[in-house]
Parts: sequence; C-alpha cells; structure tokens
Amino acid sequence: MTQIEENTDSESKSETAELPTQLVDIFKALSENANIVFKSQQIDDPELNLCEKQQIAEDAFHKNRESFLIRFGSYMNEQQLSDFQALGVQEPAKPDESLEDICLLIEDFKRKLHTRTVCVKNRRYHAMQQLLQKGEYFSEHEMMQRAPELYQELVGQYLTEEEKKQRDSYDVRNTSFSGILMHTLEQKQRDELLQQVGPSIETETEAPLVPESNTDCEVPDACRKQWGGFDDDEPVACSTSRITVSQAPVKLNTITTPEYYNPAERELLRNEFMGLMKERFLSGQDKDFDYTTVDDNVLLDDLKQIERDEEDAYFDCSDDDDDDERASAIDKQSPSGDDGEDELDVYMRHLNKHHSLQN
Repeated sequence: MTQIEENTDSESKSETAELPTQLVDIFKALSENANIVFKSQQIDDPELNLCEKQQIAEDAFHKNRESFLIRFGSYMNEQQLSDFQALGVQEPAKPDESLEDICLLIEDFKRKLHTRTVCVKNRRYHAMQQLLQKGEYFSEHEMMQRAPELYQELVGQYLTEEEKKQRDSYDVRNTSFSGILMHTLEQKQRDELLQQVGPSIETETEAPLVPESNTDCEVPDACRKQWGGFDDDEPVACSTSRITVSQAPVKLNTITTPEYYNPAERELLRNEFMGLMKERFLSGQDKDFDYTTVDDNVLLDDLKQIERDEEDAYFDCSDDDDDDERASAIDKQSPSGDDGEDELDVYMRHLNKHHSLQN
C-alpha cells in the first residue's frame, strides 16, 4: 500500500514539474483571489496560506480538468482562459473527461466575460451620469485633489487671482468647526501639491534667451576683388557674406497666461480637463473609488438597452442561418458536370432545330 502511494506521489510531482509557466501563473492568480473558497473550514481552523491554496488548485487540475474549469473558470480572465485552452486541454484525456466539453466550457466563459465587459462599461456610464447630476464627485475641488498635476496644467495656471480666490472661498457660516478644520487641511494639502507642480510647468514655458554670437566677419575673396578696386580696400558686403554683431542676451517680455488666453480658449482647456477626468473614471483609474459598488450593481442596468442588444443578436443569428440555407439551396439547384445547360443554351438549341433554319 505504501509503495502505491509513493508511486502516485512521484507521478504527481513529475506532473507539477512539467507544468508550463502559464498554468502555474494561473494557479498563483487563483490563490491570490480572496473571493474563492478553496476549502470548507470551521471557525477555529487556521487560514490557508497562498502555497496551500495554489496546491489545492493544482490538485484539482490534475484530478479532473473539466471539474477544475467548472469550479475556477469564472475567476479567470480571457488571457488565462486562452492559455488554459492552448496548454491545458491536450491529449490524453482521462475516462471522466471530455475535451470537447472542456472547449465548450472555455468558449462559454469567454462569451460571459465579453458580456460582463460590456455590462460593466454601461453601468459605469450610468453611474457617471448620476455623479454628474449630483455634482460633488466631479466638482472642481474634488477633481483637483484627484489629479493636481493635470488640473494645474490645463486649468490652474490660467486662472486669475480673483478666480483663485473665488475657487478657494468657503462658506464658514453654514458649516461646523470640524468641517472648517477639514477644509483648511485639504486646502493646505492641495496648495502644497500645486506648489510642487508649479515650478515644472514654469520651466517649460520660460521665454528663451537670444544666444550671444562671436562669429567673425568673413568676406569671400570674390567679393573683395572687384573692377577698379585694390587689395588694400575694405571688404565689400555681398549676399554671401556673414555679418553678425555680438549682442548681449535679451530676455523676451513674457505675458502672464491668464491675460494671454481669452475666456473661450480657457473654457476649451477646462472642457478637455473634464473629458479626461470622465475617461479616468470610466477606465477605472480613480484609485480611491470603490468600483465594486458600480460594477456589481444590477440597478444601474438599462433593461431597454439590454433587450435591444439581445434582439439585435438574435436577428443577426437568424439572418446568418437564412443566408446559409439559401446558399445550400442554390448549390443543390445548380447543375453539376459538363452536361449542365442554362436557359440561353436550351433556347439556342431549340432555335437551331426550327424548320425555317433547316436546309
């Protein structure tokens, strides 16, 4: 009995040693997923570490790949499913496995992932519309705290002093002491961030200096020797001569940016900043936002849009089936071989047999 167990242990070790790196990465990613229940445990049982979770996933894979997919397939992304199909679904198949069913499971999970991606995009869009209506999350103060560098580059450096005072103003009468204290701390932190961003932007927009030139006056010999002239004469300027005068560095007069840009141009820059912040939210780049409250919220689904998408998908499939049926019917009706004649050939043959054309 012990000899059989040793043989099985050696076989499992050889299998794990031969596993491709992509499959091992899949097991590692599954072990790091906190939503997966690897083992039913009691309250007093110790928590499983990552190595134990990874070993449970590997054991499930070696035991039955189809059961492994049913258990863990919903936690894998599209790239992991493709790697699993390319490297994990190979002959030989075990008696209780079906490679065809495994491939069907993988395709089903991929289709659900695509549907999930579209669903998440729609939910985030509707959540963004609600946040825009409320106005707090996409207010100037909130967006400035989330992206201070981008705000200073597109909006902050073009504000006048009066606009900055109006932006930083705060209604002290309708707030509590804790609210005033929190606002003061946030404003101090924001000012420090803007001061760090400011010098880098100013160095980029600094006016260039005119370099000093020390090039000597050079006149070609062809310009020196002219008709009626002598070698002692002073050089005569011509189109090919280079006459440069050394000048001291001149600093161009710069115009302050709030006065240089008109209100329409500043409004375009502000709209660009708002568009970039919307894209950040939709793409999931707002680190402090809990996207699970949006991505898993069924109330944000547009049922009418989902129904239209399902109808379009159904009619597309039915149109494809009708096209295939028409093509097969045409293939069956079309004559095969060299003896096939079309209507024109039949008409010409009967016309040639007419008695009026016979000798």
